[in-house]
Amino acid sequence: MERSGRSGDLGRQRRRWELAPPVRGVLLDFNGSLSDDESLLCELFGQIFSERLGIVLDAEEYYSSLAGSSDVDIVRRVLASCGKDEDDQLAAEILDEKVLWYCREISERPRIHPDAAAFVRRVAEVVPVGVVTGAAHAEVDYALEVAGLAGVIRIVVAGEDVERGKPDPQGYELGLHGLAGAPHGLALLDAASVVVFEDSVAGLRAAKAAGMQRIGVMGTTDPILLEAEAAGVVDGLTVEVAEALLTSLATGDSATSDSATSERVTDGP
Repeated sequence: MERSGRSGDLGRQRRRWELAPPVRGVLLDFNGSLSDDESLLCELFGQIFSERLGIVLDAEEYYSSLAGSSDVDIVRRVLASCGKDEDDQLAAEILDEKVLWYCREISERPRIHPDAAAFVRRVAEVVPVGVVTGAAHAEVDYALEVAGLAGVIRIVVAGEDVERGKPDPQGYELGLHGLAGAPHGLALLDAASVVVFEDSVAGLRAAKAAGMQRIGVMGTTDPILLEAEAAGVVDGLTVEVAEALLTSLATGDSATSDSATSERVTDGP
């Protein structure tokens, strides 16, 4: 088994990361980080663009140019390349169709795997956890419900909630406000005490611009590029990673994880 994405078979690699204490909140990217679905997105966008626009979107182009962008930005960029950048109706239809197909797919095969769900539940026992994504609310909310996390995630900032997608920090700034209002007695929350898990360079740069600590998640982006933007890199979200993260809360020391994460099931060839 392997985690989906362009990096191929990652096996059980060991990663080390360090954070500055204290950690008082966690924000997660959704596609490719919490949800192991990046190859599904590539497949769905490819099918829709082929049927509606007659163009071919191959995996190399998707992962190198589009992965990590919001759904709206992906559609806008592809339409612009076809000279249809002013066709708002077509853009809306493509986005609606993508939501429909995505929800159908995850109803049959959920992409938030048990190890990632366990990570969320463990961290949420101690600090508030939120999601910041460029995907649609309908997709994220449904996926969280399927995974049993709808009542665990405290705040979801989705594509509809922002005017500017990643790498702009707007989404993470909204996420910070949402965490501060979570029921953990946090009247004020410093951005530097929030840790972000992201699988894309655009997402990591958005978190950096928002003043947050950053951990890269393997699977979508070249790990060398992730390491250049983050304090460290993990193979995925697991209970072991959660325990290492929470170490900074218990001891006041930098959190360090050398444990290999569990393998992830690929959602496409």
